Amino acid sequence: MRGIEIRKFNVYRLRKLPEDKKFLKSPFNERSFIYRVVDKSNLENIISTRPEMYSEYKKFLEEGELGYYVYFENKVIACGWVFLNLKHDKIKKKYIVIPKGFAWLHHFWTHPDFRGYGIYPSLLTHICEDLLSQNKISYPKDILIDTSCTNIASNRGILKANFEFG
Repeated sequence: MRGIEIRKFNVYRLRKLPEDKKFLKSPFNERSFIYRVVDKSNLENIISTRPEMYSEYKKFLEEGELGYYVYFENKVIACGWVFLNLKHDKIKKKYIVIPKGFAWLHHFWTHPDFRGYGIYPSLLTHICEDLLSQNKISYPKDILIDTSCTNIASNRGILKANFEFG
């Protein structure tokens, strides 16, 4: 039908934090990367690898969302964002409804030269640990993430980070 957009995506909930966090493949290990929360002082670091996203990331930050960067040799090589619904009964963000007290992980990206090394599930786990340890989210099951049904790599990374479908 003309004018109707049909989206097909998978939605996952965090089952629990993974006990085995050995996602990274050679030649990388956890000491290879630095994980940092995005703030006003480092927001511009995305310009060196994804300049087209700067204004959107700035908007996310201004709206109170949490961003996370992964650095390798002082360059952002992966990132992701978290929307926390702490105020509304439920709120619709783009095409997904986020219940009160839930977090929605979105806008993840890994630099093409670093894909396939386990960085994505490592970043997901890092973010979930951070949200839970700082009591921003009460329960693992309250962390949601979605991806396109056709994005096989993203679906695999989400499952590796101990999310479950539905």
